[in-house]
Amino acid sequence: MITRRQLLELGALVPLVALPAPFGCEKRDQSSVLSGLVKEVVLGMAREIRAESKSLQVAVRALSSEPSLERQRAAQSAFKRATLAWKQAFAFRAGPFASSEAFQHAAFWPARATLVDAVLGDREPIDEYRVQQLGVDARGLYALEYLLFDEHNARRMLAAGDAQGERARAFALELCVNIWGYADRIQRMLGDGHEYAESFSKAGKQSVDLLVVQTLDTLSVVTGKFARIERARTEERPLPFAVEGYFSGISLEIVLAILTGSMRLYVGGGSGGLSHLVASASKPIDEHVRAAFGETERQLRAVGMPLEVALDAQPSRFNRAAAAVAELRHVMEVEMVSALAS
Repeated sequence: MITRRQLLELGALVPLVALPAPFGCEKRDQSSVLSGLVKEVVLGMAREIRAESKSLQVAVRALSSEPSLERQRAAQSAFKRATLAWKQAFAFRAGPFASSEAFQHAAFWPARATLVDAVLGDREPIDEYRVQQLGVDARGLYALEYLLFDEHNARRMLAAGDAQGERARAFALELCVNIWGYADRIQRMLGDGHEYAESFSKAGKQSVDLLVVQTLDTLSVVTGKFARIERARTEERPLPFAVEGYFSGISLEIVLAILTGSMRLYVGGGSGGLSHLVASASKPIDEHVRAAFGETERQLRAVGMPLEVALDAQPSRFNRAAAAVAELRHVMEVEMVSALAS
């Protein structure tokens, strides 16, 4: 079972139950809140993606140059950290995060194992150009996950002096270069964040509405992950296409990372976030939203194992976690939206 400490260390997740106290009587206008949200949260997400993607590239390069079980495990750990950084940032899909098309190309899921296998089986050189020409379902984080964690591929990655092993390692390294390239593109487009922060704050209510819509959509995505796993069991569909993070066993951590990203946008940084704007209209509603975040985290962490495993091993925990996510979305859709509209 995955412990709370392992979850926190693996994804550097902010414990939702330790949400900062609601803002008191201090007043901040909408413009400063929105500007601060970009400079204090969104920019941080971009930097985390870039840093973890670079660490992933370094770890896979080390594995490629001198294969060993220790280096493979280091690369697998780096993959998990990078993926969770990307999933936290998934909660904000606007500005450079959208215009860079990074999520579509570096973090598309699901990858198709048959397409990855086809690349490994042909004789064309694997280089940056080749990876760029591949479809989104044959590259990115989840193609890399298949190479690093699938039992057959993991053994092949360790085969020093073997042509297939060398090809697998070359493909993995080029995937990392490509992933880091998109992370770097976000960071370069965002820069120090000041220009985007200004435009985001000037948009005013439009930016607030964007945050609300994205948050509700993000929580719907999480709810959909539970439903997809249930359908796969009922319809006997292959789990790799139903479970994000299946090969690496991090389906639960992925959901927690997405939830953490939404929480970071709600709470904000020193200048506040949606929470500050909600509390300005109704402190009880803000407190209810925060309580719902905390309860959702508690129920998710109580699952304690990959979601697809929990469905069979701990169905009550699986169902309570799914219900908590749905309830959080309902509270935000009904109460938070009402407060922001007042």
